[in-house]
Amino acid sequence: MQFKKILVGVDFSDSTQQVIRSAVYIAKIFNSEIKLVHVVESTIFPVAIEEIEPLVAPEEFKEIIQTIEKLVVSAAQKLEEIAERINREEGLKATFLVKTGDIAEEILELSEQGNFDLIVIGAHKQTHIDSLLLGNEAEKIVHKARTSVLVVKGDGISEIKRILCGYDFLPNSIEALETAKEIAKKVGAEIDIIHADTEEGFAHFSHIYEAVLEKKISLLEELKKTLEKEGIKAEFKIIKKEPAEAILEAVEQFKPDLVVVGKRQRKDIKRFFLGTIAMKVVKKSPVPVLIVRKR
Repeated sequence: MQFKKILVGVDFSDSTQQVIRSAVYIAKIFNSEIKLVHVVESTIFPVAIEEIEPLVAPEEFKEIIQTIEKLVVSAAQKLEEIAERINREEGLKATFLVKTGDIAEEILELSEQGNFDLIVIGAHKQTHIDSLLLGNEAEKIVHKARTSVLVVKGDGISEIKRILCGYDFLPNSIEALETAKEIAKKVGAEIDIIHADTEEGFAHFSHIYEAVLEKKISLLEELKKTLEKEGIKAEFKIIKKEPAEAILEAVEQFKPDLVVVGKRQRKDIKRFFLGTIAMKVVKKSPVPVLIVRKR
């Protein structure tokens, strides 16, 4: 998986620095173009601006328009400064755009129209245990995006020495591991491959379970050897828990700099929806999570 075009959602919150730093780090790995986007959303009126006009006095409508225009100009100035700094200091091509409307929908539409390979967003909801969960808009983006999404948590990404990858032998996890491998090759990171084993409960098929488990171990050992032949230090672990729980347990144990998971989806009329395993991981992980989906 090559991330050649990266769309970065910027909301000027406390996590903005971490989001931009993480996006730049990934962009330098893949020599990507970056587009910064900020969406000005009216939290007062849940309808389109043209629907407001008949409901308010002319002077009040004018005030609304002027306020939105000021917010757009201010955001554009800030984004221009950030883009210029990325161009100058990092040697990457960075552009910017300010939009108005629903934050999640605007970012999703822009991603699709611009054929972006990766969306980078922050998580903003703070809990009593100091872990960052997904805010409403971030959750919508993660849930509905047709492309890969990097959710920046904690301190973000300033280096990647260890990558944890969820793996279940299915195409989505194979794609995730390929992406983890691409990153590991570029930065010299180690990969921990985590497989969740949930078949043990079928005790009346114990002989089948043992045979399947042996086959899984054999395949994982071969996978480890293949990675090591390519110069990547790798380990694997089978954890006898549900997939999301297994990955989150491994995150606590191995303290990776990045978690990579595949994206199982079911098709809806307009969008693709994220599977529950990846969503649980991205909600509860204390470190950045890259959800991989091949366009």
